[in-house]
Amino acid sequence: MQTFAKKQIRIICERPILKRVQRHLASAGVKGYTVFPALSGSGSEGDWDREGMIGDAGQMVLVVVVLDEEDLDRVLTDIFDVVSPQMGVITISDVEVVRPDRF
Repeated sequence: MQTFAKKQIRIICERPILKRVQRHLASAGVKGYTVFPALSGSGSEGDWDREGMIGDAGQMVLVVVVLDEEDLDRVLTDIFDVVSPQMGVITISDVEVVRPDRF
């Protein structure tokens, strides 16, 4: 089966800024993304767990975006400005897709 090279951005960020991230993705022309709840982890601030949290404060989410390489810098620059003042991580990976028209 033929595959097509794309880039994947993963954004782990605090739940309260998710709407801002989504607005920036839309304004950057991103065709789609998926949001997952982040249940627990460990980072520079130590271990964390969303169990028992009330409200969005302190909760983390994972946003996954797949896009063409030529769009990567434009989208990253915009998203970095939203995420950098907050707790969060942005990673970029090479991925292969079988339906390139979806991204």
